[in-house]
Amino acid sequence: MLPNFFIVGAPKAGTTSLFYYLNEHPEVYMSSIKEPNYFSWDEIKKQNLYYKEKNITKLEEYKKLFEGVKDEKAIGEASVSYLFYPTVPQKIENMIPNAKIIIMLRDPIERAFSHYLMDLRLGYVNIPFGDIIYGKSNSRIVSLYYQQYVELGLYFGQIKRYIGIFGKEHVKIFIFDDLKNNVKKIISSLYSFLDVDRNFVPNLEEKYNVFEIPKNNVIKPFYNSMIMRRCIKKILPDSYKSKIKKAFFSNGRKPVIDEEIKNYLKNIYAEDRKKLEALLEVNLNTWCAS
Repeated sequence: MLPNFFIVGAPKAGTTSLFYYLNEHPEVYMSSIKEPNYFSWDEIKKQNLYYKEKNITKLEEYKKLFEGVKDEKAIGEASVSYLFYPTVPQKIENMIPNAKIIIMLRDPIERAFSHYLMDLRLGYVNIPFGDIIYGKSNSRIVSLYYQQYVELGLYFGQIKRYIGIFGKEHVKIFIFDDLKNNVKKIISSLYSFLDVDRNFVPNLEEKYNVFEIPKNNVIKPFYNSMIMRRCIKKILPDSYKSKIKKAFFSNGRKPVIDEEIKNYLKNIYAEDRKKLEALLEVNLNTWCAS
């Protein structure tokens, strides 16, 4: 069994929420691993990207992610690495020609800083955001940070690839702000795109991937340790993970991006945003706003 739709990105743009809203729908089956990265694994391996989560590398392993499918109409997975890497759309099309593609886009400056804050909390990065943005180091790892935070937000070319391969009718694009402001409307549109009951209402009270900090300094070293997080993931059932998060983490005050850095990034994204607006025939004036 293979999926017939994909959430391909962008990272830090609400895709986790989409995954769980879809997972609740009785006519939808989502992969047992949220981000298998099967179609992007070659690129991730080639780059030796600093994320060390387990990826699915063999077709038989990939098919096993969908072994539980019964009579669900829509079968999907959500690997946000699929949007950026140029080879991925064609790989998907070669195997699943009629796949439906779902893309969630967020203001690229907000997305970049949110991505950085996530990596900072998880212990992947320990240098200032500005040092990465301004390219104050030529090291390989800093160039990967720049790719993940800045280049991933240059959406035009990434979207154009998917539309070129799958056609506009098979690519559904949502804007993060719309999800925040009118989640019911977006979810209904998402269900409709997948030809499942659009009137089904998932649990919209649960918030996913929000900014969180440890409630005390005792927890922080464990949270920042990649090895410790992997051990906890293996030991604990999924049902306990959310309970532990609520017990030991709180929604702390989110840091604010420096205005000088923000203005610098505005210039980087300005032309790409104009091209994207023309391609999608939408107004994105609220992006990169003061």
